[in-house]
Amino acid sequence: MSWTVSGRSASVGKEWARHLFYGPDSDGETPLLTLKSLLSQVGRDLVEGLDTAAAEIESLSVLAGAQSTLDPTVTRLRDAEARLQLVLDQIAERDVDLPFRVVLMGRTKAGKSTLFEYLSGGSGDLVGDGRQRFTRHAQRREALALGIEIVDTPGVGAHDGEEDYAAAFAEVANADLVLWVAPTQATQAETGEALERLADMGKPILVALNCLKDVTNEDGLLDFVEEPELVFGGDAEGNLAPIRRHLARAGGMYLHAVPFHAQAALLSVGGGLDEQLSAVLRTNSRIDALVSALADQRDRTATQRRVVSLFDAAQIELTETSSALVGETWALQAAYEAMVGSRESFRIRALRRVQDAADELEGTFTSEVRSRERWIEEVDVDQPAKEINRRWAEEVDTLRVRLAQAATSIGDRLVEDLRTIAIDVAEDWAHFESGGFKNLGLRGAIWGNRAVKAGGRVLVGIAGTIGGAKVGALIGTFLGPGVGNAVGLVLGAVIGLVASLLGVNRLIDWIGDRAFTSPTELHTRRRKRMREQLSPLLTQLELDLGSAAMRVREDWTAAVQFELSRQSRVMAALPRAIAKLEKAAEKIESGIGVLDAELSREILKLTGRSRNADSVRKATRWRGAGYVVDVAEPCYSELVLFPPSEAVERIMPVWVGDAPATQALHIMRNLSEQEITVKHMDEDRLVLSYPDPLPSGVREAWESLARAHTGIHVRIDEGDRQ
Repeated sequence: MSWTVSGRSASVGKEWARHLFYGPDSDGETPLLTLKSLLSQVGRDLVEGLDTAAAEIESLSVLAGAQSTLDPTVTRLRDAEARLQLVLDQIAERDVDLPFRVVLMGRTKAGKSTLFEYLSGGSGDLVGDGRQRFTRHAQRREALALGIEIVDTPGVGAHDGEEDYAAAFAEVANADLVLWVAPTQATQAETGEALERLADMGKPILVALNCLKDVTNEDGLLDFVEEPELVFGGDAEGNLAPIRRHLARAGGMYLHAVPFHAQAALLSVGGGLDEQLSAVLRTNSRIDALVSALADQRDRTATQRRVVSLFDAAQIELTETSSALVGETWALQAAYEAMVGSRESFRIRALRRVQDAADELEGTFTSEVRSRERWIEEVDVDQPAKEINRRWAEEVDTLRVRLAQAATSIGDRLVEDLRTIAIDVAEDWAHFESGGFKNLGLRGAIWGNRAVKAGGRVLVGIAGTIGGAKVGALIGTFLGPGVGNAVGLVLGAVIGLVASLLGVNRLIDWIGDRAFTSPTELHTRRRKRMREQLSPLLTQLELDLGSAAMRVREDWTAAVQFELSRQSRVMAALPRAIAKLEKAAEKIESGIGVLDAELSREILKLTGRSRNADSVRKATRWRGAGYVVDVAEPCYSELVLFPPSEAVERIMPVWVGDAPATQALHIMRNLSEQEITVKHMDEDRLVLSYPDPLPSGVREAWESLARAHTGIHVRIDEGDRQ
């Protein structure tokens, strides 16, 4: 079995799918097992693609000496590969014959476990005692009367409940339906974040509004039996408003909302009450309405939801991986463009600082040598020769130490200043706005531009990542091994040179009084003789040190040039790494396209539209908005005139022959229930006017679906009433 991709449209051999949901194939494989095989095959290919990209970029990094810049990219690729492989392993282990799967979610102490016990016929042992975080692990049971699987999860929103949050969302990928249990109380901020993340994941949500009024005491039970409406009380619409608001921020919505009383329902079957009181309690709890809503979803959508949830596990991970790859690509592209300019800034400032350091070194050498000439005029020449010899030896040693100290101090300051220059340059250029990026139509790019949802696994926030990546990449480039090591080597050479020059024995062997025979001339002759013998040596030493300083200047300059060459090698590696990231991102995008196309075909088949399913050329799914399918006539007209109302997600046809802008316009008109006006339309951009304000998440979902399918920029201007 193989799948191929041409451009952004995917075509998949259909032999494997011909008998899906119409009985097992010739080998006895069930339809869902066949779908699992497709997911595994596509997933393995994408894992191999990530592994190849990581290995190739790692090789580039080593060859170019760009580890500090590219190693983080390799690490992120390896992490993405590991996460995708984990999802594939979970899909491989998944039992596709499980019944319709309902996952209970909600804030802590909302009544999830109480409802879980009722639906699964439990004893009530799992019901909390009023403490937060009573349920710490997911619990699974079959609700035999309903023929569904129920999963109870830890509450979201508890203080210090990060592990519970992760455990709850770990169950969502395989959910066919999320039953959101909400108390008839204010919605917490943390709960809102969880709702937004659920909407991002595109799962169908049924809202169960649980009344928390205690009915286990005599007064509470009597009130509930006699006047249940007063016990429920409150404003159901008001309680739903924050839930709607949070879901809308991510472009999601719920299927239905049912008020009920979980404690009363469980008490009606396990409270030891007489049959008549139990019947009244059950009726007043309104649990039957919730059970009916679950049964309706099971009867109408179970088969489709099983298929969708099977694909969701892979698609959610692939979308996040695509977003991470696009974000990494953009960050490296921005870093590269910043490096081009920052390298020149570094070159100018670094060479200027080398010049200043070399001038300082040469001036120090000259000053130290000339101070020895003053010593000739100041030394007491009437001392014994042995004492003059001793004092001159001390002066030579002092000179040697002073020159070495000066060279070390100036060199150390140079190294530190070069590092400071590197950091300053990196920070200056981190604010550089790079030009346009390629592949703006990739779903990963669009998804990454959405607001990062708190509490979820953080996607690469593209805008925020670029600045940090540029700083990291630039500093990593400028603080590589080049300048520091090279300047250090030069310093060692300078100190050795100074020691060699000043270690010549002739500088201390000349003194002797054997030539001074007349005591009356001793003072004058000694001064003159000292000047005649020492001054030429000091002059030669000054010349030698000047030459040494010049060589140091050249060596320091060469060290900076060496570092600039190293930076150039790093810079040259970045476009190649970017190309490999883009290739990997396109492969992931193609894989998503394959899954979208096959999923849309299966949904159409399950709604009795096999002929329409066979005509699908390409499909794009945006969780929370629906599917766009490219089809040819006559299936296009058929889907427009008779849309598949039984589908669990909206399917919007576009004609395969239309231009991208025209397709985008049809997508937006399919999504909107109100009239929209075209403000601007060309081959690259579509701007529409919508009469009423839309929730930001809904607007983003619409724009994103049209953009992901067509590759053009789509924008909705709201509130433009005529």
